[in-house]
Amino acid sequence: MAEPARWWEIRPAQSRQPKTYTCPICHGLFLAMVPNVLLSPEGDRERRRHAHPECVARERRAGRLLTRSEWERLNRPPREERPWWRRVFGR
Repeated sequence: MAEPARWWEIRPAQSRQPKTYTCPICHGLFLAMVPNVLLSPEGDRERRRHAHPECVARERRAGRLLTRSEWERLNRPPREERPWWRRVFGR
């Protein structure tokens, strides 16, 4: 991916417009009428990009295209090792 981002909003897209898009992953061309995927870095719809579904699937399998929930789960601070009742009531 050309644009670095911690996480991506990913959703399916298709249009009836006769536009041509360049996939930001493989840099191949495709028509907007073909089913594709809309990627928004960190939910910023102003920087959204259209991509091939196959390219997105490949990047997700490789772990390079995380959703917000996946990124949050990986970057969650570790829980304390103490039992819950000690965290609540102290010693």
